[in-house]
Amino acid sequence: MDESKELIIGEIEQLAGIKAGELFEKGLLTLDHARKWIVKQKYFELAKTGRTYTDIKYELSVDYGISVSSIEKMVYRR
Repeated sequence: MDESKELIIGEIEQLAGIKAGELFEKGLLTLDHARKWIVKQKYFELAKTGRTYTDIKYELSVDYGISVSSIEKMVYRR
């Protein structure tokens, strides 16, 4: 298992409290979908701290290698 996948699994376990490794093994969860879910969760978590939405989007963009516009689409589109 590569390092980024292990980090994603650890973050899912921390945020949701579930064993994500089994979901990957069974093909129920892809790395891309997991990363998107984590970014959305962290966005709303950081938004509660009073930081600006722009700062949050840029930080998440750097941390997860996703463009700011992609983060906006993930967060604001249903």
